[in-house]
Amino acid sequence: MGRNNADMSKGTRSTLVVVLLVWSLFAFPWFDKGCDIAEAYTAVIKYGVPEGLEPLPACYG
Repeated sequence: MGRNNADMSKGTRSTLVVVLLVWSLFAFPWFDKGCDIAEAYTAVIKYGVPEGLEPLPACYG
């Protein structure tokens, strides 16, 4: 029988898992510096990874 077109391919699934893991690794420093989890993941997109003791605009609004 044919493969269901609605199923995600194995490669696509693997890629999404890897992207989520990398994003989580980058979000952890923000979470560790006091951001809640949503702010931490958003901060990765907006600011990248925090460096040293810089002000944390992502955690303050």
